[in-house]
Amino acid sequence: MKQAVRMLIVVVFALGLMMQAGCGGERTVGGACDSDADCNERCLTGSDFPGGMCTVACRDDVDCPGGTDCIDKKGGVCLPVCDEHRDCFGGYRCKSEDRRGAGGKSRVCIGD
Repeated sequence: MKQAVRMLIVVVFALGLMMQAGCGGERTVGGACDSDADCNERCLTGSDFPGGMCTVACRDDVDCPGGTDCIDKKGGVCLPVCDEHRDCFGGYRCKSEDRRGAGGKSRVCIGD
């Protein structure tokens, strides 16, 4: 009986990990997506987000997970920060964009 319970716990844990990996490995910010259902919160599409990108809404950087900044696009969204183009995945470039809530610019991964 104890072995069956342990096995059930392992299976539930593994399924949880597989579900989290459904959006390019990152369902919060930066993963590829087709619709909001692929992300924890929101899927951005269009020329700035080729292939779709999971993100979360923000008022400023405090609302964003580590490694992302709040950018003044689509009402404020968190985007992955970068130093150069190779830091971004296919179809994305490292560009300076206006920050939301903090002023200035931040280098983030965004479409061409």
